Amino acid sequence: MPLLFRSRFQFEMTTGSRLEKLLLGLTKRRIPSNDPPPLLVELFGRAPEAQTLHYDFYPFGYYVTAIGGSSVYGVTCPLPQTRILALRAAVAKASAALDPASVEPLTFGRLVEVLTQLAAEHLGESFGDGTRELAELAAYDAMGLSRVLAIAKDQNVTEFFVDSDTSPVYLDHIQAGRCESTITLTERERHALETHLDTFRGYTPDYSTPSLKNDLEISGARLRISLDLEPVSVNRFALDVRRLSVSSLSVQDLISKNVISTEASALLVAWLEVGGNITIVGETGTGKTTLLNALDEQVEPRLRRLYIEDAVETKDMLARGYHQMKVKVDPFERGGASGRTKESEIVKALHRSPDLVVLSEIQSEEHSRAFFHALSAGARGIQTFHASSIEQALRRWVNMHGISEDSLLDLGILVLMTRPDRLRPERYVLRICVVESEAGRPKLRELYSRDGGFRLVASQNDAWPKPSTGSDTGLLQAKARQTLARIASGR
Repeated sequence: MPLLFRSRFQFEMTTGSRLEKLLLGLTKRRIPSNDPPPLLVELFGRAPEAQTLHYDFYPFGYYVTAIGGSSVYGVTCPLPQTRILALRAAVAKASAALDPASVEPLTFGRLVEVLTQLAAEHLGESFGDGTRELAELAAYDAMGLSRVLAIAKDQNVTEFFVDSDTSPVYLDHIQAGRCESTITLTERERHALETHLDTFRGYTPDYSTPSLKNDLEISGARLRISLDLEPVSVNRFALDVRRLSVSSLSVQDLISKNVISTEASALLVAWLEVGGNITIVGETGTGKTTLLNALDEQVEPRLRRLYIEDAVETKDMLARGYHQMKVKVDPFERGGASGRTKESEIVKALHRSPDLVVLSEIQSEEHSRAFFHALSAGARGIQTFHASSIEQALRRWVNMHGISEDSLLDLGILVLMTRPDRLRPERYVLRICVVESEAGRPKLRELYSRDGGFRLVASQNDAWPKPSTGSDTGLLQAKARQTLARIASGR
């Protein structure tokens, strides 16, 4: 067998020892290379003749076909048999040659790098320009993740799911929407996912904590992987893999897709630049993070940004001259096991002197209380919140999280995202409102909404919202004009 990881070993730890190195050493197999087993990607079938979509990301082919009113997604690995045989041997050689001491520092990326180098040494230069991709394929096959690699390389897949240990993969596709598939993960693939998440997250799943969540980079794609096992998963295994780097769409891209209008995006960017706060509200999968990233990219690069995230979904723009400090905290599901909780970092945010605080998702009552505490102390930025309407978001804060009505006056602008058809890929900004004071109580005023032709248009009351920072609306309008010019120039 190739390098097959197993989890749930119980080890007695000694000073200076590391669970991950011991795991690597115990599970590595010394393999004879005269008759290596088939690759996992050989489980992919042939593409049907009738296809609605077909494209390639070497060494894989991808297709979508229509069956019984449903879109069905598939992957092929159309390599000649000589290359398949060479890859089998490369997987065996790389697995046998792996020295745990060479995987230093012990990270997922370093393990992939070492195995890829070992596979490339065996393959040599005989495959020309495709050698790097084939060596990478061999590395992931050795790790039990080559079919996950195939899906990760498809930039059209935004998220994929598995509901049980016997259920096939289904996914969301940028062009085709919700797709079924005939891809069913093997026992080896399920164990590999569990072990890699376990090893590179730093804690082992057991009966009391049967869930794992981490973000891994696979062939340049950042994936947030959430795995639930028994007893949380009634069906023994449940997987959700979300592509984080899909949020690379620009404001111009969103305008071209009718997600938002030029004028509305200019107002939101200007609002952030003058010190206003924006909360993007919507249900799961409505494009909240995509909009957050697009707006963040348009905001003045010289402003100091502080990001507080459990899974890093924001763009890395340091190389482009943006000022970004990023803090990673424990996932909400872990309950702050390491002490790095989102609420504690939100409270500390002001001590880091940010111009803009990017909180990503507000998930819990503790998050909400810390968030409104930071707002009351003058912190402003952009964040997301799960709700089906803006009014529901306000009710949830007041009734469920114990936030006072007075505190809602600090919210600033709220943007509602929607996905009208959950089986289709289209997502839109449905409404934009500002929270204003009326007789000392918070009141929503509509700024933008969809008309009968589903265009995002300004409300009849065209008064500009007034920033709570004391800036006058003249500065806001000037910033909006500057943003309009940047958008028009493609910057």
